[in-house]
Amino acid sequence: MKYLVDANVLSEPTKPAPDPRVVAWLRANEPEIAVDPVILGELRFGILILPKGRKRAALEHWFDQGATLLHWLPWDADTGLRWAQLLASLRAAGRSMPIKDSMIAASALVHGLAVVTRNRADFVTARVPMVDALVA
Repeated sequence: MKYLVDANVLSEPTKPAPDPRVVAWLRANEPEIAVDPVILGELRFGILILPKGRKRAALEHWFDQGATLLHWLPWDADTGLRWAQLLASLRAAGRSMPIKDSMIAASALVHGLAVVTRNRADFVTARVPMVDALVA
């Protein structure tokens, strides 16, 4: 595994007009992709809050089919301890980041993965290696 893929990249193929560069990146790097449980929750939550209908049903099918094919990282004690260290170092530097993003960053740091995201600003504070699927 090389990459921890953020929800905004993983869900790109579900958009009405997905960016072909992101879709191509996902296809080309599929064997090297891992996903954090927080991202799993973000994706499922986004689907569950949609009104029942064709769009939600299509996304539920996409999620149910795709979730079984991905490599899911554990959120274990090492990750929890790395998360605490990350939060403490951010606080000492007078910085912060959203809780979900800090949990994802900690997972990437523990597993030695680069975060693949379309929102680099979300992770820059954690100083985690990043890849932008649009320019990779």
